[in-house]
Amino acid sequence: MADSKREVDELRQEMAKLDAQLLVALDKRGRVARKLREVRKEQASSIPLTDHAAIRALVARSNGDMPQEALRDIFREIFAACLALELPVRVAYVGPEGGPGHAAVRGRFGRSSALVATETTAAALDEVTRRRSEFAVIPLETATEGPVQSSILALMASDLRIVEVLDATFDLHLMNRTGNSADVEKIYSTAADHALCQRFLAGQSPRPSVLDVKTPLMACQLAVEDHGAAALASETFGAQLGLEIARRNVLDAGGERVRYAVVGTRPSGRTGDDVTSLVFSVQDAPGSLLDVLRVFAERGINLSNIQSHPVEGQNWQYLFYVDLTGHSTDRPLVMALEEMKRITRFFKVLGSYPAP
Repeated sequence: MADSKREVDELRQEMAKLDAQLLVALDKRGRVARKLREVRKEQASSIPLTDHAAIRALVARSNGDMPQEALRDIFREIFAACLALELPVRVAYVGPEGGPGHAAVRGRFGRSSALVATETTAAALDEVTRRRSEFAVIPLETATEGPVQSSILALMASDLRIVEVLDATFDLHLMNRTGNSADVEKIYSTAADHALCQRFLAGQSPRPSVLDVKTPLMACQLAVEDHGAAALASETFGAQLGLEIARRNVLDAGGERVRYAVVGTRPSGRTGDDVTSLVFSVQDAPGSLLDVLRVFAERGINLSNIQSHPVEGQNWQYLFYVDLTGHSTDRPLVMALEEMKRITRFFKVLGSYPAP
């Protein structure tokens, strides 16, 4: 028993030494990020496009002692914190404080960035158009519904470009101070989150009262102050304020995969592994869609995604949303897009960006 205790103590001491080494490395990375800030202060704001690929490469190099998902989360947090030091920009996002949009933008631009909540995609884009924010982060696509129509229409009406796409998961948990669901007498929630968890809430016995609040962040703050209260919230914001998960994944429909677009005024450069998103509508003639698809097939351009949606206010007219492999400045794609202008009724490139 004594030998076992001694070994545990020695391993704890070894971990403490490694923690100290990690701290030194992180401080050094922070200093480099601050130096980058000084070097770039006269340059236009642009986000580093290779961060996602760098994180994937780092995780792939692991020998497996640390779980890959945990490593991804750790490196994402480090990269985001250093980006906030390197690029102290103002970023608009869609949705309330503590909501999924807030979590997505903070996960990319860091907690210390100036983040601006807006109610609609159009309002977030307007923040960038009017130069009040450098970037906007808007919902682009969900795994169940496909492209978000309001976002596509807002981008069509704007001169801004998608410069990056972020993958995220939207989950809600029942969170309180103790992590014990038996302590929950009332729940703070936004009306929108309440609606997404109705079946879960109806199944609670005894059924707690649900009190509507303006934002998920406010729900968490009130739950921290009240021993008998809980919040419907994401783990990101609840844990930050000291709440524990009492019931995990309480969305009636389960977690939702969401893609967010980072939108800016300047197109992104090529990385060698890019995607181009565009929208178009075809002429009212037989074979029009086939003519468009042939433009890409003849040039060896892969369509990774194509979806159609009705055009609002026009009977039986459809808008096609397409993701292509490649950057809009690649020669085959330049030639294809020139031909697209000629044969389509409407056509617009929404942006080229690194493959997620």
